[in-house]
Amino acid sequence: MDQNNHGSSGIPFARCQSGESGAISPEAAGTSVVALQLTAMALKNEVSKLNLAEDGDINERLYWPIIKERFPNYERFWRFLVIPMTRRFERGPDDPTRIQRRDGVAEDVWIASYLNYSLFLHLTAAFDHLSSPLNSSFIDFYTHLGSACDLVEDFLLRAYLIICECSGKTVPVLQGLSKEEFLALAEKWYDERYTRLYENYHRKGKGSPLYLPARAEILTGYFTSDRQVVWKAYESFANTIRPYRNRIVHDVAMGNVLVGKIPMVPRKERIQYYRSLQQVQAAAQDAERLKRDFMVRGEQMFNDMQELQQHLNLLWEVSMADLCELLYEKKNSTMMKKYNIALT
Repeated sequence: MDQNNHGSSGIPFARCQSGESGAISPEAAGTSVVALQLTAMALKNEVSKLNLAEDGDINERLYWPIIKERFPNYERFWRFLVIPMTRRFERGPDDPTRIQRRDGVAEDVWIASYLNYSLFLHLTAAFDHLSSPLNSSFIDFYTHLGSACDLVEDFLLRAYLIICECSGKTVPVLQGLSKEEFLALAEKWYDERYTRLYENYHRKGKGSPLYLPARAEILTGYFTSDRQVVWKAYESFANTIRPYRNRIVHDVAMGNVLVGKIPMVPRKERIQYYRSLQQVQAAAQDAERLKRDFMVRGEQMFNDMQELQQHLNLLWEVSMADLCELLYEKKNSTMMKKYNIALT
């Protein structure tokens, strides 16, 4: 697995300059690169020639046909915001070092590209368990989907912090809370979770983690106004995936109900009523409960895979638009410095 390989432009030069026409002109290989210099239009034109089907790494080429239908913005992020971080404009097509980070590219934008790619890998692993199931595939599938949700929020948080820094804005929840406002967050955690602390220790031997502020609270400050509906829809979905993952991965075996040869499992929104194998077995004897609370296992997995990708595409549309605007349209000086690039 090559986490650095995000494509191949095949442009054999070490430094780029913008000419009157805006085209990229190569200079002699081996020239020391201080900053990549070209027009924004020239950069757009060059990265637009690349695609995952031909220029992605082995995982991207293999799985992109499956992901692209519902998550096409993964490729757009890779094309416009990952490719410019690499040495593809400085090295020839056969040079293995061309996939590496260019000198001077900031750590935060580079990490964002890894979060994006790591999310892709979890989606593909979940697909493998969906398409070629093993005995452990149900648990493994939701392990990967839960991890994907974690990475989604890590990526969005990283993007939000980059956008705020480049725009000269503060992150209200991280930089603007008074002591009273911070204590209000702690009070909310107390009201919502403290009553379950004893139960968690009694059943699992551990309590609930305390994150103040939580990622979701920080990101609520980013997804405001008309963007709020996109975030709320994803958050609602993720808040069913994680408890389901936690139940089947970190708790006692849940089991399933066989109807003929078809395995049925508790629906995500009803999982709280099936904390033990005995409760699942009891439902198997109750046709009404089975119809209300259970679903065909493979159908639920398929639906969750599809829905997650749809949410991701909408979320990526928001953050990618802001990041691309900073780099390509506004030619923001802080953003260009992070990319070690000089656009004209």
